[in-house]
Amino acid sequence: MSLTTLHPNTRALHSSWHSSVATLPAERRPATPFHSRAWAAAWQTVRTEHVRGRHHLFLQDGPRQHRLSFYQVSSSPLWRAAEKRAGVTRPSFDADVLYGPSVYAEYGGLPGATVPVLAEAVDRGRALAASLGSEALVIANLPPAERTLWQQARTPDAEVVLSWAHRARVGASVDEFIANIPSGEHGRAFRQHHRHGSEAGLTLKIAQGAELLPVLPAFNAFTSTAGDRHGPALYGTDMLAPLTRVPGAVGLLAERHDGTFAGGFFCFRYGSALYLWTAAIDRTGQDDLHTCEWLMYESVRYAAATGAAVLDAGRGNYAYKARLGMLPVALTSAVYLTNPNPHLVSRLGALHTGINQRVLRAWNTA
Repeated sequence: MSLTTLHPNTRALHSSWHSSVATLPAERRPATPFHSRAWAAAWQTVRTEHVRGRHHLFLQDGPRQHRLSFYQVSSSPLWRAAEKRAGVTRPSFDADVLYGPSVYAEYGGLPGATVPVLAEAVDRGRALAASLGSEALVIANLPPAERTLWQQARTPDAEVVLSWAHRARVGASVDEFIANIPSGEHGRAFRQHHRHGSEAGLTLKIAQGAELLPVLPAFNAFTSTAGDRHGPALYGTDMLAPLTRVPGAVGLLAERHDGTFAGGFFCFRYGSALYLWTAAIDRTGQDDLHTCEWLMYESVRYAAATGAAVLDAGRGNYAYKARLGMLPVALTSAVYLTNPNPHLVSRLGALHTGINQRVLRAWNTA
């Protein structure tokens, strides 16, 4: 399915809808793994997030090409988890939402696109959302510079910072990373937790791409357990398995002395960064092994060994990452309504405030 529009007054800006990312022209190197064709292809079969429709907008801006994937979602476990953490009394949305892209992508937007391209993406996306009966179009997880450009393109009806990413300079070694931790006490604790885990028998296994597939059932068991405590599972093998085909996919896995799985980070080593996308930790041994802290140390070591300049430690765990001196990056979801709805705007405002207050409390305990 393809539907094209041409805008003669905007330097040959064309846009067209496609039902499959496979039908689109080959793309230049994506800015992040979350903008890659392989990431969009993974969401063609995802069931954990309740995706009812998939629509890929191809935009030709003179010689520049861009793609933004949109998903009609009846329920997103990640969004619902944010609502629960914020303490809001009812769900934000009463009907389907069109996300561009899914909130599971750590970074969204269209890096490198001009403001007219972004305006076209909003206009086409909002029109599609209306035709599908969706309440809103959500342009998800925009970092600050991207957020500014989308605001210039079309002013959102509401904005919600669902989470903050965390970034830190790696340096040439773990020692250099630790030297940049603001508190000497926290730097010593970082070393100590790693030493305790190693002495208890933790060893690192690196699984790249398809090598991750055999461990995904164990990995998913611990991500699912965390989600099930508070509602639907946040992740599933239907999501994780195709993501092993995303450029740079790598698992940093902690194994006990008997070879059993103690925890792991699902990562992407891409461009100049190592992205720690999500974690799975066996909490039964966490206090003794310090598995999460041990894996963070090993992630810094792996990033330095592979020449990464930046460690992107992902979302959540705000107090811990603040203690390590990581820079928080607000990820704003811009909401464009298909019809005026002041009650929805009010609920989104309450969600934004609740999340912000919770994160501020975490930072104050760091």
